[in-house]
Amino acid sequence: MKFKLIIFFTFYCLLNSVNASIQDTITTDSLTIALSKMESPKDKVDLILDFISREENQFSENNNELAIRALDISTYIDYPKGRINAMIFLGKYYYRVSDYIKSMEYAQKSKEIAEDLDFKLELAKSYSLLGILYSEFGDYDNSSQCFFKSLKIYEKLKDKEGIAQSLGDIGIAFTDQQEYNKALDYYKKALDIANEINSPILVKRQYNNMAVAYAYMQNYDTAVYFLRKSMAISIKLGDILGQGTNLMNIGYDQLNSGKTEEALENLQKAYTFFIKLDNHTRLAECLLNIGYCYYIQNDTEKCIINLKNALSEGQIIGQYKVINAASKTLNQLYLNKKDTVNAFKYLIIVNASNDSIYSMQKQKVLTKLDLQYNYDKKEFQRKLAQQNKNTVMFIIIFSLVFGIIILGLVFSKHKLKSNFLKLEKEKIESELSLKNKELTINLIALIKKNELLSSISNKLIELEKKTKGSEAKDIVNQISHEFRGSTDDKMLEEFSIRFQEVHVGFYENLLSSYPDLTKNELNICAYLRLNMSTKEISELTGQQISSIDQARYRLRKKLNISNSETNLVSFLSKF
Repeated sequence: MKFKLIIFFTFYCLLNSVNASIQDTITTDSLTIALSKMESPKDKVDLILDFISREENQFSENNNELAIRALDISTYIDYPKGRINAMIFLGKYYYRVSDYIKSMEYAQKSKEIAEDLDFKLELAKSYSLLGILYSEFGDYDNSSQCFFKSLKIYEKLKDKEGIAQSLGDIGIAFTDQQEYNKALDYYKKALDIANEINSPILVKRQYNNMAVAYAYMQNYDTAVYFLRKSMAISIKLGDILGQGTNLMNIGYDQLNSGKTEEALENLQKAYTFFIKLDNHTRLAECLLNIGYCYYIQNDTEKCIINLKNALSEGQIIGQYKVINAASKTLNQLYLNKKDTVNAFKYLIIVNASNDSIYSMQKQKVLTKLDLQYNYDKKEFQRKLAQQNKNTVMFIIIFSLVFGIIILGLVFSKHKLKSNFLKLEKEKIESELSLKNKELTINLIALIKKNELLSSISNKLIELEKKTKGSEAKDIVNQISHEFRGSTDDKMLEEFSIRFQEVHVGFYENLLSSYPDLTKNELNICAYLRLNMSTKEISELTGQQISSIDQARYRLRKKLNISNSETNLVSFLSKF
């Protein structure tokens, strides 16, 4: 006779890997003492999370309160990693007690915070929990997506322990979909990595997972082989819960393969472990299978006793599948004994448990739909908020880039303008310098020319004196006078033109301040503006030095600087 598998293996996918063995176990009392001696809130959070995450402490009654305490402290001191890890643990806790709504809330919240703060490791753990929840609801598409996202993160982190866990999770998802060969491929990959990093906890977990797959394939001998390998590790680690569960699952496989005596022996050994641990869940499952062993052996009384005990344990914790299986078999046994009263009594329990199971299944479907709706809604809102944030960031970045470009263009234009003005200035200065040189050369030429003309004029005067005829003297005198006068006018006119080309507006500016200046005084000002000495002015104009000094004196008076120490040349350079 084959018996339908009761859910014995669910907890494997929820175990966190730990580095400590049973010998390192911290009791709840010692934890309380250790916490009381700690001053750092962060250290308290880390110690609590380490305690509740250990495999041997996973079924401790106050784990939920401890996790909430860690969450509260982390929130108060703003310790994000502690907060996320506490949420992940609470998500797993509420999954185990079938409160899927709370479990999903914690899983989604931990994922959101981990994403926002870019905590890769915590994000991978959150995806793993979400995958387990979706798998429970039969939503294998989302489940697989979450498991593979978790795997991808662990691979980026090069976290081999996390990679092994994710591969195992993916294997469990395939097992749930009855794709056992694919599941075994992933379990074997996970097992190879677990052996590589020498992690007995992970090795044991993959042995258990492989045993489940082979059991579903009805390859019970192979399943027992891997369970015994897992059992050896549990013994080495001192894992009492693991030993009891391994023995119970070995007994289950032996029961289904027709090895009833061996099955009964292993189930009874497992029972002693669960009694020590006071684990009602495992006791109910173990007693149910012991009852089946006696049923096959036709030992009705012992069968009834064990099934009633299984029923009682199942009722304590509301384990309706055990209640249903035990009461259904008891109903059949009492019908065979023609005890209709007891048969009817257990039929009522069967119907009630069927209703409860149906209600739970219906509730699970409704919960799944509700969670999916809320999740999709939150994801949409989150993506919309992220999109808005990205849009704002894009606008800011675009504005900054555009502003920088504009500033660059303005700066470039200003620089080009400055360079242009500089070149223009240099050009003007070069032209002025050239004109100054030309003016200087012209002045020198004029001076030389004037000297030559003076010399010719003087020679004509000498010739006039030596000429004897009056008519000849008049002609020579007239030529000398006209020659000198016309030459002076041309010289002054040419000088004035050249000077104004170099010093534009000099005469106008000077006359606007001193309108009484004569033409001769303006010329003297021009000569002085060129920093010419009295002697040079004398040679240029042909006037006596004393006359030039006299003119300079009169000029200082007109310029109102006769009684000051102001330099006349410096004064004129301002115009």
